[in-house]
Amino acid sequence: MKFPTTALAIASALALSANAAFAPADAAKPLQVHLAAQNASGETGTVTMLDGPLGLIVHVRVNEMTLAQPAHIHKGTCAKLDPKPAYPLTTINDGQSQSTVPGVTVAQVTGQPYAVNIHKSTKDVATYVACVNLVQ
Repeated sequence: MKFPTTALAIASALALSANAAFAPADAAKPLQVHLAAQNASGETGTVTMLDGPLGLIVHVRVNEMTLAQPAHIHKGTCAKLDPKPAYPLTTINDGQSQSTVPGVTVAQVTGQPYAVNIHKSTKDVATYVACVNLVQ
C-alpha cells in the first residue's frame, strides 16, 4: 500500500514530535571537579557528577589507590566539614567508585556549601586524605 507524500510527511512529523516529548530539552552536562590532597597524603583525583533519572550520579576516581576508602558528601567546606555525612557514597575500591544519591541533584549540592571527602581507609576514617568543595 502506498501512502501519499502528504500523509507520509504528517506521519513523520508526528513521530518526531512524539520522540521530542521524551527527550530532555537541554541535556545536563557532567560537572567534574578535582580532589585536593589533605594531610600530606598526596592523593588526588576527580569527582564527576551528573543528574540521572533516579538522582545524583557521582563517580569518584583517585590516583593509584587500591585500599578500600570511604567517601561521602558532607555539608560544609573542606576547611570545615560537618562530621556527619549528608550523603554516603559507595566505598572506593581500586581507585574508583560510582554512586547514585536518590532524589538529589547537582544544583542542590553546588548551590550551598557541600564537599566530597575521602577517608584514608575503612579502618582509619578519622584521617581525611582528599577533598573538594562543590559550591560553584
